[in-house]
Amino acid sequence: MHPAIKKFIDTYEAEAKAKGRIRTKIGKYELLFLEQVWGPVFDYQFDGLQAEYPFIDSKGGQRFIDFIYQKGEIRLLIEIDGYTTHARHITYKEFNDHLDRQNDLAAAGWHILRLSANQVEQQGRHCQNQLQRAIGSCWSRTYGLQTSSPEQLWATRQNRCLHLAMQYGGKLKASQVAAEFGVTVKSARDWLLRFEKDGLFVAIKGNSRIIGYQATQALELS
Repeated sequence: MHPAIKKFIDTYEAEAKAKGRIRTKIGKYELLFLEQVWGPVFDYQFDGLQAEYPFIDSKGGQRFIDFIYQKGEIRLLIEIDGYTTHARHITYKEFNDHLDRQNDLAAAGWHILRLSANQVEQQGRHCQNQLQRAIGSCWSRTYGLQTSSPEQLWATRQNRCLHLAMQYGGKLKASQVAAEFGVTVKSARDWLLRFEKDGLFVAIKGNSRIIGYQATQALELS
């Protein structure tokens, strides 16, 4: 087990016990999600991710979400559905209740990503792609509301990244961009590569790889 995953689990279990929650353990498929989906996509960084998140539905009942990811204005919930639990041998009342639960969450402003337990176990790469698409959609729908074109959306990203760089002496790492925007580290690297091509940043090279980027407009924005 990756040490960052163990730390995430230990922290969750300690907090769950301290708060007297009903669920104090992370399940098998939730653990697989951390190991095979989230970890590889986010380079084993878990800032903003919470497991077994409790919420009260519109009828006053307590529910639990497998995972939520909340970063800035981005609000994504992730459900891992077992086939027998969610698709077979349930009554119409239970099925209606299941839909009401999802509608309550959507009405509260959450973006929803649903994966099957089988997909998490057998199709890790597919789930990684779905996660990246969901977070990308969250970002565009959240931060792109004030823009009327892809060009304006990209200009908004550029401006925010330049201001972010000023907080770090004009330098940025992909992990910092990912944490700020709630996107994957891979997406952050792609953004920085494009910024470099646009002349906004230059790569800072280490012995064998790029270790960060220096803003070329640092003096203008300081």
